[in-house]
Amino acid sequence: MAAVPPAFGADVAALEMPCNQLLPDDPDLRLGQVIGAGPVGVLTDGPNCPGPAVACRTKVSARPGQNLLLGRSRADYICAFNARTDSTGWLPQQRVAAHPLDPAPPLAAWLGTWRYYDDKIVLKRAGEILDAEGEAYWPGKNVMPANEGAFAGTAKPAGNRLHFGDGAPGCEVDMALAGSFLVVTDNHGCGGHNVSFSGIYTRRGQQAR
Repeated sequence: MAAVPPAFGADVAALEMPCNQLLPDDPDLRLGQVIGAGPVGVLTDGPNCPGPAVACRTKVSARPGQNLLLGRSRADYICAFNARTDSTGWLPQQRVAAHPLDPAPPLAAWLGTWRYYDDKIVLKRAGEILDAEGEAYWPGKNVMPANEGAFAGTAKPAGNRLHFGDGAPGCEVDMALAGSFLVVTDNHGCGGHNVSFSGIYTRRGQQAR
């Protein structure tokens, strides 16, 4: 793996986008790993951030060897999701090694039970396509009365992308498989008030790697 290169030629507006969400259609999605000695602090957005100022620092850090999901770059920093701390923020590029996603992962790579807090998506093989069932809650499964959402369907991956929904008004769910991460977004039409499947899912037991 090589150190992350700066985002030369990137659109200025894109560079100023906050590091608070990674989406399936993000062209900068990559996998990464923390390199170097000792933990590295995660930085937040804000005036003159990310940067060395105290105001940019958070209480969260990433440790050497930690697997990351990477997004856009800004100057000497890169937006990264850390599954161990379930946080997204900026890291210095010199402390991150990156490699590209598999553009066409095998069908078996999608299979399993993917979780994001109380939300769950189960992907099973049905011949050469995938069968999906999902459930989501707001504000949480055990917070009563909880608003609930669900979806089910079958679809065939297109590269590392997967879409559920027929285009008619209703629930639409998009996914991107990024190694051990499943990046999901929806159209907010999959359940009750504030219910959404959007998030970065991992299989149980993989979160702390």
